[in-house]
Amino acid sequence: MYRKFLKPISILGIALLSNYSFANIDPLIGKWRTIDERTGYSLSDIQISKMKDGSYKATIIEIRAAPGAPLVSTCTQCKGQFKNKPLVGFLTLYNLKASSKNKLEFSNGTYRDPKTGLEYKSHVRLSNNGKHLSLRNTLPNSTIGRNLTWVKY
Repeated sequence: MYRKFLKPISILGIALLSNYSFANIDPLIGKWRTIDERTGYSLSDIQISKMKDGSYKATIIEIRAAPGAPLVSTCTQCKGQFKNKPLVGFLTLYNLKASSKNKLEFSNGTYRDPKTGLEYKSHVRLSNNGKHLSLRNTLPNSTIGRNLTWVKY
């Protein structure tokens, strides 16, 4: 009789332990595909990671050209130390911090647009299923900004 119950109990225990370990994974960390709001095409892939201070950063890991357009591989519009830097490895989002009120929201980040070189204040919202990231980027002291969507893969 003991053997009869051993297999279902073992399977249940493994399932519970695997769910517990997956529950601790940070949904923001990972690879994301950007979607350009102007063209609708995916122009780059981003890797989001968590820093030691608890903030998040996003680095470009792959770039693509829009159909019919040449591939731009450096930040030609950037100023200062970022001028003409390669886009692969480019830090595009940094200092993003989790909201204390809502686990799906992140704010106080800075988004550096690799196309224009402009820096925006960034507020990010993760979808309920954890597969879509909506970024609202506004210029400092302004309401002018950009909305971006990133899709996790």
